[in-house]
Amino acid sequence: MQLANASSGGVVNSNSPFFIVSKYGTKQIMLKQHTFNRHICRDDVTYWRCSQFAVLRCRARLKTKLDTLTILNSEHNHEVITKARKYGSLKRQRAEAEAAARAERRQDPLETPATSAPPAST
Repeated sequence: MQLANASSGGVVNSNSPFFIVSKYGTKQIMLKQHTFNRHICRDDVTYWRCSQFAVLRCRARLKTKLDTLTILNSEHNHEVITKARKYGSLKRQRAEAEAAARAERRQDPLETPATSAPPAST
């Protein structure tokens, strides 16, 4: 895939990758409405990871070599992020997910007995 620049003035397709500048001034790649931050640069190869890596541990990855883009992992573990999250919302999400997991574990009976009889001694 070839990379475009959002500031070039042309129409950019949302499915084609292009460079943008974050609100902090760093270069990012936008691909299918997901943003990727520069992770590692080695010679003419740059590795990019999803901007939600630090927060949600998203494993989506890209690699660019000169003007060629390669998708290393296209699976995101989240929806497209369109606006900033409210303060504390991730803690609330994690707590709800943990509570749901605990409730599910309580409902599922264990297939193996929790205690077993000790062997008979002679």
